[in-house]
Amino acid sequence: MADATVRPARAEEAAAVRAVGRAAWHAAYDPIHGPETVEELFDSWWTVEDLREGAEDPERVLLVAARDGDVLGVADAGPDPEHDGAFVVARLYVHPDAWGEGLGTRLVDGLRERLPGDVGRLRLVVLAENDVGVSFYESYGFERVEEHGGETHEEYVYELSVR
Repeated sequence: MADATVRPARAEEAAAVRAVGRAAWHAAYDPIHGPETVEELFDSWWTVEDLREGAEDPERVLLVAARDGDVLGVADAGPDPEHDGAFVVARLYVHPDAWGEGLGTRLVDGLRERLPGDVGRLRLVVLAENDVGVSFYESYGFERVEEHGGETHEEYVYELSVR
């Protein structure tokens, strides 16, 4: 099996990126929210139009991890309107069949390599109950800088210095 390549996403891959996101969301969030709620939230937050726009937006960094033509992971980050010198990671997901293969690490590495020179931090929010996400971010070196209650669940805010 060939090693996965991390590269910029193409607009025509939006459906494949969405499929990875759907599988990862169900694996991570079904135990927290239930499959029906996950599906409803997913459909509102992961539109094909937004993914296509993200692939073509010069201010965003939208990457995929792909192997043998199959998209296995996605990372999506853009300028953080609330924090100068920071990009916010809106999406970082790997298909559950590829968890543990190092693709999340490679995607974050890819984001870091492609950030504009004036960006010094990556920021993200993760549900406190998302054990897989929390474990990954902490093992990569993200630092928890805030904790707050969301509408129904506690959330953690993480930062990573990239320079």
